Amino acid sequence: MIETPRLRIIPCDDSLYEAIRMGNNTLARVMGVNVPKKWTEFRDTFTPSYHRWKAHPPLRDWWVYLVIHTSDNMLIGSCGYKGEPDGNGMVEIGYEIMASHRQKGLGKEIAKGLVDHAFRQSIVKKITAHTLREENPSVKILEGLGFVQTDNVNDPEDGLLWRWELLRK
Repeated sequence: MIETPRLRIIPCDDSLYEAIRMGNNTLARVMGVNVPKKWTEFRDTFTPSYHRWKAHPPLRDWWVYLVIHTSDNMLIGSCGYKGEPDGNGMVEIGYEIMASHRQKGLGKEIAKGLVDHAFRQSIVKKITAHTLREENPSVKILEGLGFVQTDNVNDPEDGLLWRWELLRK
């Protein structure tokens, strides 16, 4: 688990993946938290993530996490890594936060938690992230954490994106 001042960031395991599949009421019961109807925009990605996680045990620390806002004990999003660090020590982060909890610094707190957790692993030398190719809250979060925009990427699903990198100091 990753803990920040206002969040608990919990890695998904078999029981959490199954609870997500069963629905919000089951997930609330299993986690012991409040689960709002629209806590994620990416529900369709959890099943493929689970199958990949299950097939590759080394990914278990490098995949999906659920974000709990501690003051209201509420599931407010998901985050994680897009697989384990590669041969060059690079890992990619991603995060989402539900609309009602945006503009409160929580996105930056999630990203910082992921960065700090990754850099505690000696194998990690570089962290990357991707954003839409426009000024937006994620750009401000990444810039605030010291990420540098390094490239333009043409993603088959999302179109043109900016690639961001943060090197281990």
